[in-house]
This record gives sequence, structure tokens and C-alpha cells, in this order.
Amino acid sequence: MIGIIDRYIARAVIAGSLVVLMVFVSLEVIFSFVDESGDIDADYSALQALMHVALRAPQRAYEAFPIATLIGSLMTLGGLAARSELVVMRASGISVLGIGRAVGIAGVALALLAMLIGEYVAPPAERLAQEIRATARAGDVSALGRDGFWARDGRDFVQVGSAPSTRLLEDLRIYAFDEDKRLQQLMRAERASHVRGGTWLLQGVRIDRFSDDRVDISRSDEHRWSSSLEPEVLDVVVVEPEALSMVNLWTYVRYLERNELESDPYRLAFWLKVVTPLATLSMLLLTIPLVFGSLRSVGAGQRIFIGVMIGIAFYLSNRLLNNLGVVYGFPPVISAFVPTLVFLAVAIYLTSRVR
Repeated sequence: MIGIIDRYIARAVIAGSLVVLMVFVSLEVIFSFVDESGDIDADYSALQALMHVALRAPQRAYEAFPIATLIGSLMTLGGLAARSELVVMRASGISVLGIGRAVGIAGVALALLAMLIGEYVAPPAERLAQEIRATARAGDVSALGRDGFWARDGRDFVQVGSAPSTRLLEDLRIYAFDEDKRLQQLMRAERASHVRGGTWLLQGVRIDRFSDDRVDISRSDEHRWSSSLEPEVLDVVVVEPEALSMVNLWTYVRYLERNELESDPYRLAFWLKVVTPLATLSMLLLTIPLVFGSLRSVGAGQRIFIGVMIGIAFYLSNRLLNNLGVVYGFPPVISAFVPTLVFLAVAIYLTSRVR
């Protein structure tokens, strides 16, 4: 059962972490807008630039969550220690484990909040931000862009000239190859609209069928095309892997694997999404031995400095192992989890030694 002290500590930690997170995101928005202002012109207004930057803020908040919670918890618990509130709690019979439980409750709440932002807020906001910029800069209605893209569908290769949306493709060319990698058929279509499942309705179709000594050409107004290129797969083209939801990432990983394409970068992004709530909790638990140890009597500035240093160490070790994993072929799940598990193990060990 959660007691009054647990709720008091948890509320203080959550409030402190959210304040630090807001400061981080506000600074990021300001700096990003200054950088974005260099692209402002007659087509791309200051309001559109501000909307673009503001819509990317949830993704920035999601990425900053572990470090923000670390610094916020350090500030909060350090303040309680400086005002001797933690000493009074200990004197009244509350153990370090009890205080750690309260911090853990705050960590679970913050981890859930981070997961909600990363799954349901950041991906659509990031997609809309890219569409606003693409529409202004390229005059297109979607961040998929005028330049189109290539995709693989089994033994077929698909060239899309442009994609006004994930459910409407224009200027298609579908190259069908046989088992010996010989071109069997080229199907052109003026546009393709998604019907259901993996079925697309092609319009303005021309099909060239190649044999050893001839080419047969046929035309039709409409043609149904079955493909693994579903709107959920095309949706991935809009944003970077880090800004996608876990559902979209896993959908795209399955598509890549069905077509025997490289999926490790997207698998890594998926597992990083999974581990972020655990990283948030690890950073919070790490503050307990710090506060009860050498940070009892130091000032707020020193706590912020120590928190930033730990956050940088976590960030660099995470990025280093992630990149090494991609280069040397480590399983993505290991590359994603090892840094967080190491910091969590250190936090548990140091907390167990606090008396």
C-alpha cells in the first residue's frame, strides 16, 4: 500500500523531473527555431517554421526523458536532503529501501508517460512536422516527396514517382523478375489507390511482357495489384526510425525480412523504444546512492553538473554500443539493452550499499 511519504516523494520527483524536461524542450525549441529561421523565405513562413519546430518537440522530449528525470530527481532529492527532510524520514524509521520504493513509483509513472509520448504523441507530430515543411518547400502534399522512392516486393522492384499520401501513389513502375533474375514483365500505372489489406487498384495501366523473341503489350483502365507494400509500411518513409512507434517499426521490420532486406537498423530502433522506459527508471534509481552519499551537502549547481555528466556518459555509451552493434553485427536487442542494464545494475548495487 502506498503511504503518505511515498506519495509525497513520488510527487516531488515527478514534478521536478517534468520541470527539467520542460526546460530542456524549451531550449531545444528555441535553438531549433533559430536554426530553422535560416530557411524562411516567401514559401516557408516564420509561422510554418515555428509549427515545424513545435511539432518536433514531443520527440525531443521523449529522447531527453532519461537525462531529464536523472537531473530532476537529483535536484528534488538533493533539495529534500539539504532541508533535512530525508534525515527526518530516516530518523522516523523509513529505510533507504522505502525511499527507493517511492522513487521507483515515480519512475514507473514517468516511464509510462515516456512510453505514451513515444508511441502516441511523437510519431504523428513528427510526421505532421515533416509534411508541413515538405509542403512549403516542395509544394507537395506529403513528406514522401516528389522524388518518389524504390521498394522491393518479393522478386519485384517497385519505382514510385511520387506519393501524395501513403494510400495514393502516382507514376508507378513495377519490374517483375523470374528466379533467374531475368525481367519478365514491366507494369506501368498512372496511379494506385489502396483498397484493403495488400491490394491496390491501379489506373491507367500498361503491361509489357517479355519473352525470348517478342514483347507483348496490353493496356487496361484498371488492374488490381497484390503487394506487401501496405500504407503502414509506406508510412515509415516519412520519418526517421527513431521517431516511429513500436507498431510501425515492427511492421516495417517484418516487411524488410519478407523481402530479404537489411532490417537491423530498424530492429535496433524498435528495441531502443522498448528500453527507454527502463532507462528512465534506471536513471531515477541512480540518484538514491548519489543523494545519500556525496551529494548531501553540495549545492544545486553541483548536482546539475553531476547529473549532466552521468547523462552524457549514459548517452555516449549508448550511442557507442549502438553504432558498434550495427558495424560489427551484434544482435540489436543486445546493443539496445546492455548500456541500460549496466547502469541499472550499478544503481542497484550502490543503493544496496547505502546505510
